[in-house]
Amino acid sequence: MPEPRQLKNRNIDTVVQQLNLPLVSQIPRERLRHHIILPEEVERRFQQVEREYVARDRLAHSGLRFQQKVLLYGPSGCGKSLGAERVAWNVGLPFLKIVLDCSRESADNLRRVFEETDQYPCLLFLDGCDAIAKTRKDPQEASETQRIVNILLDVLDKYTSSSGMLIASANLDKSLNPNFLQRFDGVIAVPRPGTPEFRTIMDQVLCNVTVGSVAWEKIIRSFHQNTASASQAMQVAQSAAKQAVLDNKELVTQEHLERAIADILLSNFHASK
Repeated sequence: MPEPRQLKNRNIDTVVQQLNLPLVSQIPRERLRHHIILPEEVERRFQQVEREYVARDRLAHSGLRFQQKVLLYGPSGCGKSLGAERVAWNVGLPFLKIVLDCSRESADNLRRVFEETDQYPCLLFLDGCDAIAKTRKDPQEASETQRIVNILLDVLDKYTSSSGMLIASANLDKSLNPNFLQRFDGVIAVPRPGTPEFRTIMDQVLCNVTVGSVAWEKIIRSFHQNTASASQAMQVAQSAAKQAVLDNKELVTQEHLERAIADILLSNFHASK
């Protein structure tokens, strides 16, 4: 006899299949990325969200509510999507990604997604809130997007799933609509990595290869000078390791890393996440 969570997971799978909407995708648990390098204070905030979810019944017994609706904001590529996947992994919830845009079709389908998934515990990840959640100064632009904004605010207000969570992401901060911000129980800034985080990222990505004598201060300084994101730092390390293998070298050198930095950080094609 399957455990209750297994039954719910199976049901949410069926719900997603029945919805069959382009804006909704489910990432299986085995594909969830759950290793993320964060500054100590940001890591503490993530752990607090996870602990509150696990202890939600005990909190409710004391008249307290867990952080059920959380907004992650920060520069592109710094781990907002990864952070949402990590939360889903750690609390054991199925992960549903909803990509928002300003189209009429997206507006029509958004409410349906919330209605259909309300009875099934899952983590709903709203990706791309920037397009609709920023303060509008152009009256024409505001008019064109007002319908989906109103729907989004309404579904956020009504989201009360007893065992689910909602995490949204945005690249903006000061431009975010105050009415949108007020709908969340918690708001967490996910910043660009600092020196300790950059070094940890490099060590983890390069852990399976031999690294030669590297002037790490110079490498990390290049990251800061080019406002690198966490995903870009990972790409630099991966590119350097692959180049070392292709060159039939036994180790990753300073030259490999500097070449990767030039290719990834100094080109006009900056990866976004």
